[in-house]
Amino acid sequence: MPIYLYIELTFKLLSVRNYLFILFAFSLLSCGAPKSFVKTGDGSWTSVPIRSEIEKDRAWDEAVDILARKFEMEMLNKESKYARTGWVYNWNKKGMYTQKYRVRATIKLSPSGENLDIKSEAQYGGQSGWKSGFDDRLLQTLKSDISGVIGRVAR
Repeated sequence: MPIYLYIELTFKLLSVRNYLFILFAFSLLSCGAPKSFVKTGDGSWTSVPIRSEIEKDRAWDEAVDILARKFEMEMLNKESKYARTGWVYNWNKKGMYTQKYRVRATIKLSPSGENLDIKSEAQYGGQSGWKSGFDDRLLQTLKSDISGVIGRVAR
């Protein structure tokens, strides 16, 4: 076999091998959890201080309305002021359905009525084994939306 054929064949094999390696690496990266996923054992809570002129029931109704516009409600208890959404499988930048990442949100009004607590939960992995945590983008989005309607203005 002439040397130039041997060199050409070697380059073709290396090119195919490199191409397969790069393809494999990109497929692993694209299957990962969203950047907003924070792996913890549980979800994460944050609080929105409620403006003093807003009544407890009105604050609760406004917060539930904001949540219901984005998610299907799974549990809603007006008496205890607790609500939780069902799992959502399309909370990602592309808005596409995925079986490997899901989020849900919980809100509850503090007994004093001075704060609305918001919890974000997220799971990544799928049926073979979910890894629990929270979605920071979801938590910040809900906090911002709810604060804009019922929250106290920081001075």
